[in-house]
Amino acid sequence: MEVKNHRMLEKALQMLEYIANQPDGVSLIDICSQLSMAKSSAYVLLMTFVNMGYVKKSTNNRFIIGMKPFEIGSKFVENNDFSLYSRDVLKELVDAVDETAHLAVLDGSDVVYLSKCDCSHVVRMSSSVGKRIPAHATALGKALLSGKTDEEIREMYSGGMRKITAKTIDDVDILLQQLNETRQTGFSYEQEESTLGVQCIAVPVKEHSGSVYLGLSLSVPIIRKDFNFDLMKQPLLEAKLRLERVL
Repeated sequence: MEVKNHRMLEKALQMLEYIANQPDGVSLIDICSQLSMAKSSAYVLLMTFVNMGYVKKSTNNRFIIGMKPFEIGSKFVENNDFSLYSRDVLKELVDAVDETAHLAVLDGSDVVYLSKCDCSHVVRMSSSVGKRIPAHATALGKALLSGKTDEEIREMYSGGMRKITAKTIDDVDILLQQLNETRQTGFSYEQEESTLGVQCIAVPVKEHSGSVYLGLSLSVPIIRKDFNFDLMKQPLLEAKLRLERVL
């Protein structure tokens, strides 16, 4: 016996997929037009998604995908080939340079750590998978933000930039200058901007379309006097290319 899809549930999932595929966000009218839904029905479903964290409102009052789908998807990622592969890449990177490596994604204006591999040193950066940090305060975040246009960055920080430490940049023009340098050189940096005593170097990891998808970084305590960022660049680039081959 053929079991038919539940019509309203099918519409709800179609709505979620539609929103997820619109990086600039959508309006209620867009949803009604795209899915041929009555405004009242679409509104109820949309607000349910918002209340449950599957959808959120952007700074320009359009609806974008929320963090909840990522949290559910991460359960799959835990046993996914890419997740296992990326952990191996991070481990080999750490084996080469013996500094802590992170892999992260951009969620709104925050960086969310997806994976981490610690170095062998007793003194190292303290962090955890799932942790969120303002993107403008991290090398990882700057690598991820480098995939956005200057206009998108100005809109994102139209309400200001929160300082995490005394060294956190809070001027959008300085951030744009740093992002332009990242686009030209392929590397982004942080000097105690998110955590005192820690400096980082990062690279953007792009998917096959050329869009920045992930950020990959190495974190080094300031007290480590014998480190050299230049010596870390080649291993970091090799790890980046390995990840990009499977995206």
